[in-house]
Amino acid sequence: MSVRQRPVRVLQIGGGNFLRGFADWMIQKGNDAGVLDHGVVVLKVTASASAPVAGPFRVVLDGAGFTEVTDVDVIQEVAGAYTDWDRCLAVARGADLRLVVSNTTDAGIVSVDEDLGARPPATFPGKMAVLLHERWRHFGGDPDRGLSFLPCELIEENGQALRAAVLRHAAVLDPGFAGWVGAHCRFHDTIVDRIVPSGDAGEVRGEFYARWAIAGDPRIRDEFPLDRAGLPVEFLADIRPFREKKVRILNGSHTALAAVAPLLGCVTVDAAVEHPLAGEFLRRLLRDEVLPTLPADAGAFVEATLERFRNPALEHRLSDIALNALSKWDARNRPVVTDRWAVGEQAPLSVFALACLLLGYAGELGDYPVRDSAEVITQVRAGSWVRGRLAEETAEHMRVIREAGPAAALEKALR
Repeated sequence: MSVRQRPVRVLQIGGGNFLRGFADWMIQKGNDAGVLDHGVVVLKVTASASAPVAGPFRVVLDGAGFTEVTDVDVIQEVAGAYTDWDRCLAVARGADLRLVVSNTTDAGIVSVDEDLGARPPATFPGKMAVLLHERWRHFGGDPDRGLSFLPCELIEENGQALRAAVLRHAAVLDPGFAGWVGAHCRFHDTIVDRIVPSGDAGEVRGEFYARWAIAGDPRIRDEFPLDRAGLPVEFLADIRPFREKKVRILNGSHTALAAVAPLLGCVTVDAAVEHPLAGEFLRRLLRDEVLPTLPADAGAFVEATLERFRNPALEHRLSDIALNALSKWDARNRPVVTDRWAVGEQAPLSVFALACLLLGYAGELGDYPVRDSAEVITQVRAGSWVRGRLAEETAEHMRVIREAGPAAALEKALR
């Protein structure tokens, strides 16, 4: 299988399994259906040794009793921000470029002061601001050369958060440039849903189920008409109701399960769902803490999510979910805790999951899957990551885990 040369219309930030098995798969389907003619350049934005995969690959999707295999050849090139920043700037000058799709994890969209003259700037928004500035200069501020951003990071109002961070840097670079970004670059809030747990250079494997909800300027449907290829993409005026349900039920339970189940000997999500103690933790978490914070129709989504988690073909490793687990807990699980507090109730199982994370990050739980920045790990070990009531409730769970062990402590929390 070779790569068919297409105009580079998409700059993809990150080349991990999810974007390959979700966004690139959809772009391929759109190309095959004739509603798109989009090539992709992947931008590697971290300084780690691992690199996104260039070239063609297969996406293998497991459904209920069937498997679909799709050859994907949309990735034209991989450019490394830390190995060839000049090439990244050249990509930003591309005449065909229209869209930016990103997945830099929940911790990727940050708004901080930084050196915008660095090659490259440190953060994802900083890099985007400099690349957009290069585009603005190259095209002389042409209003038709603005880009549309489709961030897949699972944070609230992800498009607006990215817009605010980029505009902060744009104002530093040039007020005229900042005006161009504000008027002619469109940042869409999105929600993405597909479990893509594994992959290598030649193949990505995930579930057949998928959904992509996109809000914002309606012109995006003409730029990216994936729904016209029969794909599960919706262009909505307001994605907040779907986002809250999906993030709290699917992503929040993933994060909590990955915090707790490895301590009970579980390696994969499906094994954890079937484990007597981990499975009970998951079901009670959803029933007693998450569902009361959501509309009445959310129960059906819970049942569908549990069925998806039981799919043994996915082999979704809990350790893979553990990347940046604390920021994920903050975005996905903390809102459940605060909503329960607001009505005079508690969320002990959500807090128990946080206690496991804090002990694991502190190195007190043996071979615990910790995949986070040195800065976050230092904050945890210094005791500065949680404050106030949350710190008090977490400390009690941590005390019981230390004294009785994780299994006995969880049994107590479930009483």
